[in-house]
Amino acid sequence: MKNISIVIPCYKSVKSLEIIVEQLLELKKKNNYCLELLLVNDSPWFLPTCNTIYNLEASFDFVKGITLRKNQGQHLALLVGMSKAKGDLVITMDDDLQHPIKEIPKLVNAICGNLEVDAVFAVPSYKNKRHSLWRNVGSYVLNKIDVLFLKKPVDLIKSPFRIIKADLVKVIINNYNATPAVSSLIISSTNNILNIEVEHEKRVFGESNYSLPKLISLSLNNVLHYSSLPLKIVGFIGFFGLLFSVFLIIWVIARKLFFDIKFPGYTSTVALISFFGGLNLFSVGLLGEYLIRIIKEQQKPDLNTLIKE
Repeated sequence: MKNISIVIPCYKSVKSLEIIVEQLLELKKKNNYCLELLLVNDSPWFLPTCNTIYNLEASFDFVKGITLRKNQGQHLALLVGMSKAKGDLVITMDDDLQHPIKEIPKLVNAICGNLEVDAVFAVPSYKNKRHSLWRNVGSYVLNKIDVLFLKKPVDLIKSPFRIIKADLVKVIINNYNATPAVSSLIISSTNNILNIEVEHEKRVFGESNYSLPKLISLSLNNVLHYSSLPLKIVGFIGFFGLLFSVFLIIWVIARKLFFDIKFPGYTSTVALISFFGGLNLFSVGLLGEYLIRIIKEQQKPDLNTLIKE
């Protein structure tokens, strides 16, 4: 018997939660799993979700509801649920029924069949992918950014439908940052990650909460929190800019001394000053972004304080 905790962040969801619990009950009986379902309510002001989670918790002994004090976002909600999980394996999935319950045994078998694997990301095959075109394009671009800045393996695809061993969950809980991304935390904590293909269902209720601005914000957080490459790039630009300016000054002085050519005019001077002035401002701006995140890091919340008693 496998002890499995399933963590689902819930945002204004009702009917989908009832279907998920019914399907998990069938899966539990069929596969002899010892299941724990943690429903993390990230919309505490939305009474239908609150009532649904309360009723499910009262009706099923394997369901546990966790209500946050206010909306914290998907990833902090996930971390809260993961911190309360008791299973040897922890599965994270969405509340919109796009991650089929019937595919859970594939994740369990994949991680149990290889003792060296710490986490498995379940990804849909391209023919079964149910996201919109702009979402797929955005995911492709974000994947390339992750490869460049996070040193993610090229052939590894991140997914919110994943299974993680309990010891890795502890590492993640102890090392999260102020604006966390669970998949990035996993990638930065271990190299022992697999991908498996699963079915991907159409969204049955509501619409996705991930807009283009949110995806861009998530990508920016990933780059600035988990990579120092932007700072290194600025350092290289500054270094080569300094070399260029030194050679330029030597060249101008040599022409002045040996060829009796007048110093370049006002336009060239202003252009150079503007270029290097802009470069300095850009560098200061990027350093400012890092400083902002350092400040936020000192203010990251204790996960236990996010829960409404």
